[in-house]
Amino acid sequence: MNSKFSCKKSRSFGGFLIAASLFITLVVFGLPAIFKDTFDLIEFIVSSLLVLITIGLFLWLWFGTYYLIDNEILIAKSGPLTWKIPIKEILFIRLNQDTIGGTWKLTLSWKCIELKYKKSRSIFISPNNESDFLDKLVKINPQIEIKQK
Repeated sequence: MNSKFSCKKSRSFGGFLIAASLFITLVVFGLPAIFKDTFDLIEFIVSSLLVLITIGLFLWLWFGTYYLIDNEILIAKSGPLTWKIPIKEILFIRLNQDTIGGTWKLTLSWKCIELKYKKSRSIFISPNNESDFLDKLVKINPQIEIKQK
């Protein structure tokens, strides 16, 4: 049984990624332009690569964040990062969490859920169809406790 869940995407979170990309571009190209008279070809190529890698990473995060329930494993993927969590090890899920602060957050939304597993580990995710996602997890592991904020 494989179930793939897309990630909730907040427009303001996307705006944050765009603003971060613009800021990095301004810093990488703007600072040398301010403090130097010339901008040689090597600096331009290196700066361009840094900007392209950063923007590429943000795009990879935006389009490559999803959650997959594969038999008894939850796979949380966010760009180049992948977490594999045995569903039987999930202790509880806390709903209505804020994205700001804390630990690993594989989410593109300001609101998310926290999955606590292996006694001391947790991950924050934001599946688009949260109720269906929770139903599938609880069906595999009925011991999961669902907590409100």
